[in-house]
Order: sequence, then structure tokens, then C-alpha cells
Amino acid sequence: MNADTSSDSLRPTDAERWQADPVGTSLPKLSPRSRQLYTTYWLAWRRFLAGREVPVERASPIEAVAFLAGERLNPTTQARYRRVLGQVHAGGVICGALPPGNPFEELGNEVPRREQPRSVAFTPPERRLLLQRLASWHPLDVQPQRDRLLISLLLDEGFTLSETAAARVEHLSRGDDGVWSLEIGGPRRSQWRTLQLGETTADALAAWLPRLPKPETPLIPALPQMRVPLSRQPSFRAVQAFLNHALQDGVLRRLPGDTGPAALRNSAIVAWLSEGVPHAEVLRRAGLQRLDALDRLAPMLDDRTRDALFTSHRAQEAAGVPHAPVVPAGGGA
Repeated sequence: MNADTSSDSLRPTDAERWQADPVGTSLPKLSPRSRQLYTTYWLAWRRFLAGREVPVERASPIEAVAFLAGERLNPTTQARYRRVLGQVHAGGVICGALPPGNPFEELGNEVPRREQPRSVAFTPPERRLLLQRLASWHPLDVQPQRDRLLISLLLDEGFTLSETAAARVEHLSRGDDGVWSLEIGGPRRSQWRTLQLGETTADALAAWLPRLPKPETPLIPALPQMRVPLSRQPSFRAVQAFLNHALQDGVLRRLPGDTGPAALRNSAIVAWLSEGVPHAEVLRRAGLQRLDALDRLAPMLDDRTRDALFTSHRAQEAAGVPHAPVVPAGGGA
């Protein structure tokens, strides 16, 4: 009996086995080839954490997003990384080698998918070229004038398509300095805000307003009656036509995978971040509450901008409270 007790004390614990072979312990039925491949995933993750001086037991979704963005993986491979690394972390928790929690299983769950920007955007230089094209485009016909304002609201102001559909003429105001402002929002209280419009949007607005019959008219209406907001399909067609013309004329050299309105809004957000606009102001302009909502745009950012975003993200997480909600311009509790 004493011999058995001595033998048991020499056997490695589950936690020790996991520490020695995280992948093999967590995923015991792998083929040798898969085990070797998945071990490279885990070692890459550990090297990344070591570079940031973050122990694996303290890794959070912030580090997980930064790691996946830095690897610049295609969507299929990124999904495999998330699945494998999540399973290895889960194995460490089960074995008692890691504390409860899993940075890869928790990734992206804090913000509803419908509120996260899609990860397609033009670069800031490409956006500047598109804005220059908008500034020099002065159509005389009704539909192109409307489409010019629509694209300006998306690309220059960073509005969502649903926000452009909800905007009405009565939501506009003009200050003593002649600067136009627009009260804009969505279904959530935090999405409501009043924003000053840029020069390109203001110029498009000045050409378009005389066409609208009355204050309660949608700012971007369906033609010809102008009674209801423009629907999604015509909005997509307007954006795609504008971008295709820019491509044909040599303004752009390429189009991202999704050339719809989301790509224009994302381009504005990426540009603000790259220009060093404070993160709280970026959230306010975009009608978002938390930095989590910008995670999907991380691959579109340069290393310096991405690191600054994740530093703010960590600070927000450490504070334990979300960014303060934006109070609607019209007041209300």
C-alpha cells in the first residue's frame, strides 16, 4: 500500500499533463498531422501573449482579437484558429491549469452581431479620393442629386443605412455660422446624436433641399413621390454605381468584397481612428457604446492605430463599465 501511495504521488496531475502538452491533452483524438498543426497555432498564441507580457491565464477577448487581426488570416482559417484555441483553453480550465473563462469563446459576444461594423473598408487614402470625387460631382438631375447626398452621409459622416432612411428634413438645423447639423439615431437611445455635417455633405445638401416638398419629407426619399424613405436595394445600387464609376475612371484600383453602404460607413470609422480622433468621439459619431463594436475593423487598421484601440479597449474593460450612453439631442430620460 505504501508502494501504491508512493507511485500515485509521482504521477502527473491533470494540470501538469496539460501544461506539458496543452493540445494533446485537450484534443486527445487528433491525428499526428493535426496535432502538429494545432500545436503551431498554440505556440503562436503563446508567443503573442509573451510579447505583450500577458500570462495565458489572464488572456482576455481583447488579446484574442488583436492576435487574430495581427495574423491577417482569411475568414476560414481565422474560424479554425478560434475553434482550436478555444478548445485548448477549455481543456486547460477542465484540467485545473487555467482559471474559468475562455477568451476565444467569449470573443464577439459582448456586442450583438447586428450592431458590429462589418470588416470591409476602404483605406483612408482611398476614402479621400472618393470624397474628392464627391466634391467635384455636381449632377443636375433629381436622382443623382439624391444619391450624392446619400453617399456623402455614409462616406463622409459614417451613418448607417438605416439612419439615412430615418432622417427627415425636420431633423436638420443650421447654426449662425451657417454650419448644418443633423439629428440622427436608431432604435437604441445611445444611437441618437446631433452631428455637424462636413463640407462635402453640406454642399450635396444645399443642392438637394430645394427638391424636397415639405419638412416632414424623408431626407433620402424614394422617387418620384418622395413620401417614403429610399429602400435598401436602390440604396445598394446607388452605392455600387458610384464605386464602379470610380473604379472605371481610375479613382480606385480595387473594390473590397462588399461594396455596399456598410463599406462606406466603415471607411469613415477607419479614417477617424487613423487620424487619431479620440475613441470616445469615434463611438459618439458612429452611434456606438463600446469599443467592442469596433473589433471587426481591427484588420483594417495599421499596427499603431490597432494597438492604440486595444489599449483603450483594455482600459475600458478594467474600468468595468461601458462607455456612457449618448443622451438624445432632443432630451428625454
